[in-house]
Amino acid sequence: MLAEVPLEEEVVLVRMDVAGEDVEPLLERGIVPGCRLCPVRHAPVGGPTVYSVDGCLVALRREIASCLCVRSALEAAGVLDSN
Repeated sequence: MLAEVPLEEEVVLVRMDVAGEDVEPLLERGIVPGCRLCPVRHAPVGGPTVYSVDGCLVALRREIASCLCVRSALEAAGVLDSN
């Protein structure tokens, strides 16, 4: 899940398990399967996390980030073994 990725670790979006009304805003921000995401900073007191999405900054609530399935960008590129 994207919400569990540590700061500055780049990942690739694999799947979106998001309710219908929450999908469109993500798509409009370029958050689509295959895009690269990297957590940049956390807001204080459990607020949203700012992610770099293919070079653009986007803030996402933890509830939404928890619905986005990701894998390591290095693994996706074949640099790391997924086992």
